[in-house]
Amino acid sequence: MTQIRRSQFLTTYGPGAIIEGINGPRVILSPEISKVFDRVNDLTRFDITDQRLSQGLLEGAGILRLPSNAELGLPEIDGLYKTRRFPSWSLCTAHNILYRKTRDDNKSCPKCSEHKDNREAWRVASRQAIRFVRACPDGHLDDVDWAGIINHSRKDCEPSYLLWHGSGALKNIFIECPMCGRNINLGIAYTNSWKCSGRFPEKEPPGAGIFRSECTKESRIIQRGAANLRIPDIVSSLVIPHCDTNLHRILQMSVIYDTLLNHITHPFTSKKEFLETLNIFVQRKKLSYETISQLENYDEEEIFNAIRQVLNLNIPQSVYDLRREEFHALLHAAEHGHPPEKPKGAFKVPNFEVQLSRVRFPLSWGRLSFRITPISRLRVIMVQNAYRRIPAGKITEAKPVSTAFELPSEPGRKWYIGSELSGEGIFIDLNLRSDPKNSPLLTGEMAESWWNAWNYPREYLQDNLISGDRHQFHPLFVWWHTLAHRLINALSVDSGYSSAAIRERIFLDVNEDTGQADGGLLLYTAQPGGDGTLGGLIALVPEFERVLERALSSLDTCSNDPLCGEEEFGKGRYNGAACYACSLVSETSCEHRNMSLDRKLLLEGLG
Repeated sequence: MTQIRRSQFLTTYGPGAIIEGINGPRVILSPEISKVFDRVNDLTRFDITDQRLSQGLLEGAGILRLPSNAELGLPEIDGLYKTRRFPSWSLCTAHNILYRKTRDDNKSCPKCSEHKDNREAWRVASRQAIRFVRACPDGHLDDVDWAGIINHSRKDCEPSYLLWHGSGALKNIFIECPMCGRNINLGIAYTNSWKCSGRFPEKEPPGAGIFRSECTKESRIIQRGAANLRIPDIVSSLVIPHCDTNLHRILQMSVIYDTLLNHITHPFTSKKEFLETLNIFVQRKKLSYETISQLENYDEEEIFNAIRQVLNLNIPQSVYDLRREEFHALLHAAEHGHPPEKPKGAFKVPNFEVQLSRVRFPLSWGRLSFRITPISRLRVIMVQNAYRRIPAGKITEAKPVSTAFELPSEPGRKWYIGSELSGEGIFIDLNLRSDPKNSPLLTGEMAESWWNAWNYPREYLQDNLISGDRHQFHPLFVWWHTLAHRLINALSVDSGYSSAAIRERIFLDVNEDTGQADGGLLLYTAQPGGDGTLGGLIALVPEFERVLERALSSLDTCSNDPLCGEEEFGKGRYNGAACYACSLVSETSCEHRNMSLDRKLLLEGLG
């Protein structure tokens, strides 16, 4: 049994991922067949509410967080999420036998002696699992057809096991058929393309057998632990005013939100009528009585004002639109603070809070003046909506595989697994509204190459995980993104925070006609739960000169120079001068996979 954190299910694993267990590798099943929600009687307990994300980027699908053992009243040692054995081929190093256990007997390797029972035989076979699988750009995953990749001399050659000769480098390993004597070099097999089986093992219910479909793409052999075997696509949303209170969160719950939509033409006329309608769902066990009790704490005017705000939410149609809306909300909070009035009661405290008296401006560095805005409360929703397999390194051919699922208790309703994080953050911008000249210089040699990419993105987007988002080529985006990474590394040294514990969020608002843009960044630390963190990050705001000094004073040097400093951005490249010694951070911190970075552009823009 292997335990993973629920946040890892989004950032690292998820359906279709291979996880290394105590008794060998397992593939994580899709949630609807994993039995993870079988013990859940009330889905609303795990419903994550954010209609901007659901309606705008997830095509109306709901978001559920994974339950924990404690929430379901189960011991920590009990397995909650079902997986299945994968791959099914095994290698016995004692006899150099490549075999596939299919029988319920007491043997694993055909040449080994019997084990004490059938279960032990299966455990041994699982622990001996071969480290190679095959995958295609459409997301299919299967065992290598080990017998099929050999050019047998006999048509009826169907060996039950194969011989494994050699060790070390792939080119030194040969796989031989014991029936006809033909063999294939593993190095050659690894570089060749093979017919895809069209299999999604994560969608096969336990005991239902193997499902395969037609696929025209070619598959490649790949190691099961390779990073490019499964790359998650993650979308996230920052909860912003004016729908940031607990009341707004309740009204955006799937059952209640759908009810509000169904009553747009005939809206509720009173709080009593609204609650009576919701009580019907309580009786059907679609809604909890505790939710109704929370709504009763609000007066009628508060409820109907919040309903109007929820129904009039601006639904973004792209990630760029969502980020731009968040950016303007942060700018407004930096200028005016939020909330405008002190909350009346603990249950009315907002999920987004900025104390105007604690905002710092100006904080000067060279010719630029930064505005530092501490955010004492924030809420972030993260969802893994798809994954990609890139077995041959051809990124543009990789097709996103949706991780959406349906539950038997909610037929026709699409869901995604997500995570709700509460915490604190620091928003940094240049306050261009008060001084348009307080902007980075983006006219130098380094900026020119990024301008070319932004103006002619088709020439630069080939084989690129940026996937059509030309604004990640904009020099101002690169400037803010590189600054964010430098600040994260500085905070990890100067504040005691691990760099992996701090996340970034880069904002850009571009005039498509002129290319002029405003931007900023949010550095935040968050954790699951309603209480969030303890204020350690925003406590650094009064001393932020020290953080900025550490981030920018050594910008012109790197321990990997001159190699790092000689790098320049161009076609077929993700970054300019950037490496792990100076600019790259943990994958859990960077939302853009450590792409669009250039410390020489950052230095150039500082003037």
